[in-house]
Amino acid sequence: MAKLIPTCMLLLALVQWAYAGNPDEALNNHIREQIQGFETILAKDDGSHKVDLEKLIKLYESALRQDNYDEKQAIIKGVPQQFSSEFEAFIQLKLQEYQVNEDIVAAVEFYKTLLKKNEYKDEIEKTLATLEALQKEPEVEKRKAGLSNLDKSFSPEFLNFLKQDALPKLNHDIQSAVDFFDNLLKEANVQFVDDIKALKAQAEHALGADVSIDDKQKALNEVTNPPNQELTQYLQKKFIENQ
Repeated sequence: MAKLIPTCMLLLALVQWAYAGNPDEALNNHIREQIQGFETILAKDDGSHKVDLEKLIKLYESALRQDNYDEKQAIIKGVPQQFSSEFEAFIQLKLQEYQVNEDIVAAVEFYKTLLKKNEYKDEIEKTLATLEALQKEPEVEKRKAGLSNLDKSFSPEFLNFLKQDALPKLNHDIQSAVDFFDNLLKEANVQFVDDIKALKAQAEHALGADVSIDDKQKALNEVTNPPNQELTQYLQKKFIENQ
């Protein structure tokens, strides 16, 4: 169900950065979000990870104070070497829990906005009740499963309503990806030319009126998260540079 929630519905890194008005601000926002997550974890910690958490927060804060993308990124990339593997595993688990909680909050806000459309009120209210119950669930895996399976009880009509509601935003995001790839290919000395051409063609195809909403979502996910990590990092950097 997460694909029908605005903050999770393919608002992926590349698309998010495409909308940033300031070259560094998107990266700064990511760092701030991470710091907020670390501070939330610290506030709930029993003290056993306090020193490492405080050090982690200070490292991210130092990245935030740097003047450009490369300096910020260098600090962030060097973070894992500063901590034990045990702490890395702990922080990843806690960040996952934090993200699930944030996703549930976003879902609650999303369905509350749908109530204003005065359609499918009973199903929306039932969904909100389920989400509010998930917020009280102590086990993170059960919260994740509950969020993932949220649509299992939806009627076909309500599912179609949700997809149609998401369609304009989805097409807009795909077009943004096409425009980005097109502009990037016009640059001199661009890297990964063949890969970028393929991503652009895939995104252009996804804009077709005969392409299903599910296939559009899948295509946008794939073009903004290519399996080649070097390509992904290159595209992310170019998004920052070109804003």
